[in-house]
Amino acid sequence: MRFALLVFLAFLSMTAFGQGQFGSIYDFDIKHWNSADGLSSNSVRAVSQDQQGYLWIGTLYGLNRFDGHHFTQFSTKTSRQLASNSINKLLLDQQGYMWVGTKAGLSGFNPQTLKFDRYPILAEVTSMVQVAPDELWVAAENLFRVKQGKVSRIHSIKEAVVQMEKAGNAVWVSTARSLYKLDAQGQTQQILLPDELQQHPLYDLSWFNDSLHFASESGYFHLDEQQQVVRCTLPGADNSAVYKLFRDSSGNDWISGYNKLHHRQVGQGWQQISAEELGSSPWFSDIFEDRDHNIWMASFSEGLYRASPGKMRRVVGQGQEDVVVRSVRYSARLNSLLVATQTNVGLLKADQHFIELVNHQALGQSTVFDFYDRNNQLWLGTDNGLLLYNFDDQSISRPFKELASSAIRVVQPHAQAGLWFGGSSGLYHYDGKTLLAAPFNADLESGFVTVIEVQGQDLLIGTTSGLYWYQQDKLNRVGLGTPLFGAYITSVLTLPDQQMLIATLDDGLFIKTAQGQWQQYDSSNGLPLDPVISLWYDRDSDYVWASSLKGVFRFKPAAGGDGRPPLSFELILSPYDRQLGTAPGRCCNGAGHSKVAKWLDQLWYPSLKGLVAVPLQLKMAPDRALQPLLQEVTGQKSYALLPDQRQLVLDMSDRNISISYSALEFIKANAIEFRYQLKGFDTEWQKVGQRREAIYTNLPPGSYQFIVQARYSSQNWTERQQLMLDLVVPRLFTETVVYKGLWLLLVVLALYGLAWLWRRNAVMQQLELSKLVRLRTAELESSNARLYELNEQLSQLTHKDTLTGLRNRRFLFEQLPKDIEQYQHNRDAMLQQGKCIALLQLDMDNFKSINDLYGNSAGDSVLQQISGLLLRESRGADYVVRYAGEQFVLVLRDVEFALVRDVALQLNQLVANAHFQIPDGRTVSLTCSIGYSCFPLELLGGQLISWEISLQLSEIALRKVKQSGRNGCATLGFDPQVDAFEFEDSGHIDVQIEKLLADGLAWFEVKNYLGS
Repeated sequence: MRFALLVFLAFLSMTAFGQGQFGSIYDFDIKHWNSADGLSSNSVRAVSQDQQGYLWIGTLYGLNRFDGHHFTQFSTKTSRQLASNSINKLLLDQQGYMWVGTKAGLSGFNPQTLKFDRYPILAEVTSMVQVAPDELWVAAENLFRVKQGKVSRIHSIKEAVVQMEKAGNAVWVSTARSLYKLDAQGQTQQILLPDELQQHPLYDLSWFNDSLHFASESGYFHLDEQQQVVRCTLPGADNSAVYKLFRDSSGNDWISGYNKLHHRQVGQGWQQISAEELGSSPWFSDIFEDRDHNIWMASFSEGLYRASPGKMRRVVGQGQEDVVVRSVRYSARLNSLLVATQTNVGLLKADQHFIELVNHQALGQSTVFDFYDRNNQLWLGTDNGLLLYNFDDQSISRPFKELASSAIRVVQPHAQAGLWFGGSSGLYHYDGKTLLAAPFNADLESGFVTVIEVQGQDLLIGTTSGLYWYQQDKLNRVGLGTPLFGAYITSVLTLPDQQMLIATLDDGLFIKTAQGQWQQYDSSNGLPLDPVISLWYDRDSDYVWASSLKGVFRFKPAAGGDGRPPLSFELILSPYDRQLGTAPGRCCNGAGHSKVAKWLDQLWYPSLKGLVAVPLQLKMAPDRALQPLLQEVTGQKSYALLPDQRQLVLDMSDRNISISYSALEFIKANAIEFRYQLKGFDTEWQKVGQRREAIYTNLPPGSYQFIVQARYSSQNWTERQQLMLDLVVPRLFTETVVYKGLWLLLVVLALYGLAWLWRRNAVMQQLELSKLVRLRTAELESSNARLYELNEQLSQLTHKDTLTGLRNRRFLFEQLPKDIEQYQHNRDAMLQQGKCIALLQLDMDNFKSINDLYGNSAGDSVLQQISGLLLRESRGADYVVRYAGEQFVLVLRDVEFALVRDVALQLNQLVANAHFQIPDGRTVSLTCSIGYSCFPLELLGGQLISWEISLQLSEIALRKVKQSGRNGCATLGFDPQVDAFEFEDSGHIDVQIEKLLADGLAWFEVKNYLGS
């Protein structure tokens, strides 16, 4: 996505400042979608919203339904009644029906049923207005009326109509030459357009301030009280083209012009945003406000934009020439923020004015890492020594020769007059008269001090190589036996319950509980951002706020300091948020101790584009509960679901289905989590993160209840956030009591017929009876052979193995690519949860001996019992395939990487411990060999490896078990430096594996349930 539209809107006043300043245009969140996100085209022409809350986006290449996360596309290929893929206008009428104006005429559809209708208007639609609850006017080559589904001409306008606007009981209609006003009584008033409007296209009409306004190629105009069309003044517009006029529900005006977007808040002047500031051309064909007051911009060439008021602000003080802020600290004496930029030091006052104290020349081109205000003096720790600024005479001096050239990272108060200084030369103490080096400087592994925290008579010292505790004249190392021992310390925070939090540069966040136990959090166990560079505790909300170079997050410490359950981190500002006038991924670049300050109930963070102000009472998730929506159930056919539909009866043949669901959220769509359960089939909730599809295979007949719940990641699961659908899977005729009764009747009739034949032929000679028996036997064998052949052909045309009832190879080769595609679609969420798709190939050891010793019927019985064992041990989302003979394949979907080996070993043990009964009553025991692989492989580019290669890798691992003595499990492990392109040629995978094994870049991991 382009860096765009971060300089939008000013809906609200900046209430944080006591002087009542106007809101900043940098205080809003901007989100951008284009064709790379699933939009059918980057050329967006119209935006609307249906009664359910879905957004509908008309583009050059079709219509799109948007739920905040996914675009569903509709085109002439899927909806034949859609007049054209090139959409010009969208309008939702009062009955909830959506009208679609296209390049080739007018269509409409019901957003609930998704059924389209075609209307007999064949020219390009340029405008639509609803003039009554059951009446629509459409501008095409003529003016048309659509009333109760019937189309007719409005003959009072004889020219081709360009644009329309409804104002009260009148409709304004523009043509190429004139402007017409048609009132409710049928009166028509004509106003001739000026030459400059007749010679250029007219793009939009808008009625506000009791006046009609025009957007045209020649500029911005309005109709004055004398019914004259006059030009309106737009600062910097230079009579250039204007494409769209819009007034939102707050009374703010929006004008899309040539290379500029103009915006005006109520009571303020025009603000304009240029193409240079946007990074792209602000050429918008439509501007739309949804029910939550988000503003949507339809760009002719850049896709779709959403603008919404932000929860955080970027503040650059008035008079602050340098926007790069390195340090910030609150001064209670001055009731202001001390701000150190890249070039100077100053005060940010409550009225948002910046007063410079120390200029760049006085700093000697140094960077200020920390500062402290005391006794009308300002101590400055810089990368080029310690400086002292006097407020009385505005002088600056270097007070200590010992620190003249040392980098000072920390200036920390001690007692009433004392100060601690820490930096590249160690730790120093100043008691108001004398500067003394700390007696333990020589004992520090690293003499570069980064953090100082005074705790009564004790002292915590953070360095670039570990944390120390100075207590009773003894220096002790903190975190022995943990990665904290040599970590780069960036911040230390002690909570009221004596929990200690330590932030590091490279090793994440460490927490020492009140019981003395250490816990480490990094990206592997939930820490959302690193490195952590600042910590702040808010007693009122019990939140710990943390910042990094890429954003801000917060969390609540574990109650009692026991550390269980694991901490839940809430991301406030992510590296992907477009906000505060900065490029995504850069936020809080503070240094020393001055990385965060509390002021006016906000936390202030330094950034490369001013200060980031975050409200302490911030609420990330809306108060409303999310309401899930069911979209579609797909089996052998698709079942569209109505909004209020609560029951669905499937076709009798539909046993493999997928259920699509969603929840409407246009601000934080990625913060939504889902879980679902099919009562009667699932024994527990399926937590699937952001995935919006539930897949079930081999559903037995019966009645089920599908329940889906949605929540924001910061909320709890509640029944308010759920939706239920009763699913009925009808029984096949072969599964009904009637079918079984017919079979019983057939058996009874057959027995009766045989008895009758026996009595009739009892008097016949034995020879004739023998001939008849031989004849019947031959016919029966022939019929059985033919029946067996037909069954074999039928099994090839279906997905079911006739002997075991399992899925066959055909099902595997059709379903597995779909599972891989689904995994790739949700790859980031799956990898974050540590989940994969696992392929287990299981082959029965020495199975031929069963057939040789006991016969083929005994072998078939054993295979059926093994199939039942595998089905019992598989989950509802998994499936078992009879791959070949005594060889089976298990596909485990959405399984954790760490559990795959345990599943394989458990199956190996279950088979070895099982006793299989053969038809003569005896039991036999067997062992099995298992080879398994995972998709994606845990190596560079592992997600690029195809499912065919994953299947081959499991087969190679299976061969290794066979070669190693059978009765075990094996998989291939790879060195992290192996690249996925090593397997680009799937036809020579064995050769490639042998080469990697020979080079020591791959190895077999062979185990059995005994642990050998």
